[in-house]
Amino acid sequence: MQAVRTGTAAPSAPRAEDGQAPGAHRTELLLQSSRLGPAVPVWDQVLPLATWRPVLRDSPVHLVLEGGRGVLWGARAGRTVRLAELPAGRHALEGDALAQDWLWLTGAAHAVRWSTERDAPLPPVTVVMPTYRREADATAQARRFARMRPVRGVVVVDQGGTLAGNAAFTRLRAEHEGIRLVTQENLGGSGGYARGMLEAAEDPRAAVLFSDDDAILGEESLRRMLTYQALAARPTIVGSPLFSSAEPTRLVALAEAVRPGSFQWRSATRVQDGIDLAGTTPADWDDLMPRRDANYTGWWASLFPPHAFTDLGLPAPLFLKWDDAEYGLRATRRGYDHAVLPGTSVHHPPWTPFRTQTTWTARVLHRNRLAIAAAYGAGRGVLVSSLAHQLKHVLAGHLLTAELWEEGIDAFRAGPEDWLGRDLARARSDGARAVAAGRAATAPTVELTATRRRPLPLPRALARAAARLLRPDTAPRIVVALPADSLHWRTTLGADAYLLTGADGETLSAVEVRGSVARHALARTLRSHLSMAVRWSSLRRSYRRALPRHTTTESWQKVFASSPGARPTGGA
Repeated sequence: MQAVRTGTAAPSAPRAEDGQAPGAHRTELLLQSSRLGPAVPVWDQVLPLATWRPVLRDSPVHLVLEGGRGVLWGARAGRTVRLAELPAGRHALEGDALAQDWLWLTGAAHAVRWSTERDAPLPPVTVVMPTYRREADATAQARRFARMRPVRGVVVVDQGGTLAGNAAFTRLRAEHEGIRLVTQENLGGSGGYARGMLEAAEDPRAAVLFSDDDAILGEESLRRMLTYQALAARPTIVGSPLFSSAEPTRLVALAEAVRPGSFQWRSATRVQDGIDLAGTTPADWDDLMPRRDANYTGWWASLFPPHAFTDLGLPAPLFLKWDDAEYGLRATRRGYDHAVLPGTSVHHPPWTPFRTQTTWTARVLHRNRLAIAAAYGAGRGVLVSSLAHQLKHVLAGHLLTAELWEEGIDAFRAGPEDWLGRDLARARSDGARAVAAGRAATAPTVELTATRRRPLPLPRALARAAARLLRPDTAPRIVVALPADSLHWRTTLGADAYLLTGADGETLSAVEVRGSVARHALARTLRSHLSMAVRWSSLRRSYRRALPRHTTTESWQKVFASSPGARPTGGA
């Protein structure tokens, strides 16, 4: 069956970022544009047709080759197909080509454009970017966005109070009048994004992009996301896949979804722990196709359609973690779709287990997860999941993590009126206090010297971990040294102590696993989970009633007004 129909050379596609006004006739809308490089295509050179197909519907798809000849390839279900050899010029896809999941070009052509005929003008974009005492990152990020053609404005929410007097940032604002600076107390990610939403509302016609100050998104990726959103039949929140800036070819996260049973976010694809795309082809990417619908997008790069905040409200006041997932669940209930677009990318420094499990963030992560699960009517499966992980923490000697989770559970059990919307200014300090207490309980009593570099065999590790709960404390005999990035219940299970090392070999943390502390942690977590199980129905009612009250403009304005040093919305 024919794959393409060759036509005459096409005129240049209209610049989608110009946001041309709709007319009576169908216009050419650019889907994707890329320079061709190596024979094996890379992520941003491949058209993910399976992802585009639902929004394209019956619209025709054309490709324009610039330069020499090219070979059109397709991949579906792990099989690569050579579809056609094409001269430079304009070609319409048909037949076999339209049935593929991935399409790409190789050969002498030096660039390719993919487009469709639709009347779908693109709105401008306002970028919202919170930052906290990272002046260089914030300045570089604001400069990147200000230079992008789709971007009309950049709202920088400074929660560290360091940018107003920063010389480089001051010069940047003088160069780009679209950059707006808002200064307020550190109210966490949700406080920064909520403030940015209110500022962005001054241009109600604009789509709004949420971005971290260290998440690098290219202009072409942003334009593709904006085009996909404009083509969608239903209001759609569009995200971008997350890559590691330390390993640029490593895909860390694609589409994700919150599972209702355990109420934990999980990959919506068959790839659970990321994948290095180096040396792969689209025939290897079948597992990257979503197997279930995403119901939220990560706020490292999330594009909201115009008027979304008027319809959905502002984020839940959670200092860190779960604000993006909750907002996605809320949007899903209101009929919004979520899409994470292959072929786009954000590069972000990786989150390591050491950072997420042994710092103050572990406390708020678990508290917020329980709170949102309760508010959305989750069953007791979330408690089973929580208890199972706590048992692993205790057995593996991750007693600081167990302590931080218990602090989060205590806050959750106290009820929403005790902390929701009230602790934004103190969440970090409360977590730091819990970390200090936990580290004191697990600090080594003797000098530790590594005796192993590899985990114990599983049967032996389980036996030693169980025996430790029954015997008196003894001096450590098995001390495991491992990179901090390898911290996992399996890597430390059965050890009497462990040393976590950084990239250059220096010791970041030393932990002694004492039986007396482990027994106390086990008893505490059994009591807390029993208490949650008994009170689960009433806790669900409390959080379900409380959450909507804290996501309104009026509620957030009170938070901003009561924060020391905050300026009213609209301040620059």
